[in-house]
Amino acid sequence: MSTTASPAPAAETTVRALLPAVLEVREGDGDELAVTDTLLTELTPLDDLDRLLEGLADLLAAASAPATRRAYAADWADFARWSAEHHLEALPASPMTVGLYLQARAEHLALSSLLRRLAAIAVRHREARAPDPTRDPLVRTAVAGLRRTHPRRRPAGKRALVSAQLSVIAAQLDARTHPFEPPAGGRARDAARAARRHQRAALAATRDRALLLLGYAAALRRSELVALTIGDVVEVPQGLQVHIAASKTDQTGIGVLVGIAHGHPAGTCAASCPVRAVADWRSALAAALGLAGPEDLPADAPLFRAIDRHGALGSPTGGPQAALTDRSVARIVQDAVALLGDAEQFPPAAFGGHSLRAGLVTELASRRVPAADIMRQTRHSSHAMVMRYIRPATLFDNNPTTLLGL
Repeated sequence: MSTTASPAPAAETTVRALLPAVLEVREGDGDELAVTDTLLTELTPLDDLDRLLEGLADLLAAASAPATRRAYAADWADFARWSAEHHLEALPASPMTVGLYLQARAEHLALSSLLRRLAAIAVRHREARAPDPTRDPLVRTAVAGLRRTHPRRRPAGKRALVSAQLSVIAAQLDARTHPFEPPAGGRARDAARAARRHQRAALAATRDRALLLLGYAAALRRSELVALTIGDVVEVPQGLQVHIAASKTDQTGIGVLVGIAHGHPAGTCAASCPVRAVADWRSALAAALGLAGPEDLPADAPLFRAIDRHGALGSPTGGPQAALTDRSVARIVQDAVALLGDAEQFPPAAFGGHSLRAGLVTELASRRVPAADIMRQTRHSSHAMVMRYIRPATLFDNNPTTLLGL
């Protein structure tokens, strides 16, 4: 007796038929709206599939970093604006239009920026199911010409902050947290006002010291620093365990642990000790929030909070739980560099958030730490990238020109 397989449900069959189209948009790093449109404009879903389809769109969109999507959106907007100004069609664009656009922007943009513009154009065309003009031989030949003739501009990187400078900065910030002593013979009102100013400065100084030293010792990027939660940084007998949930080289959010070891015996920590600095900030944060102690801080709350000019934690929109932004990190670093008191040798504008990460590599390289150990701490995936920092730091180590006798 033969049996006939029951047909697949209509909804399942329709979704299977649409998967190639969905994946094509995903390969182009389409944003959530583009993926949702691909699903919902080509499929009249059953009512019970609405929520599932929206959830699937969210998952596919989350596979590309928000920063990448923002960059592509800005790049596409520039191409569309240029095309409109020259009465050319942006979507679908002809290979000639793309080639002319590259030539127009080549005078002002670095090669890497031009290639990203091409990627944005390709992504938008794939989202629209239009032929990709960047695959045309004309565009490919133009790109080959750019690679050969376009000047390779090396962006001016931020200067590195190393241990000697951070020790001075940490001591200066720690001094701001010492107990307030009102001037003798002053008015009570003036003393109270000065005490409030001191309290605000002390809270910010405690946060900044912890942020600088933790970012330095763990070689953290700005985005990693501001994403840390209370539970991500755990004190253990050996020092600190820092859990980085997601990063530039870990877009899937698998996470990684980084260790910061005690540099001296317990109980002898200086102001420049990251372990002590983080503990001091936890205690100050708990006190500012009215908690009994740092153990009462919620594990999922941001570690580093915004502090307004009145000394209040958080922001008007985010409340006391508002985390710092990555731009705030650059400002904190520059304000800290100003504490060195030598604007000619250490101009604050020459430093930024990356100065902490670059500084650790420079410091370890100068101490002849093997590149493999440096990469383990910094989580660099490219040996060549680490060598960009190591070479300047070891430029005169065993330099053969010392044997020239000149």
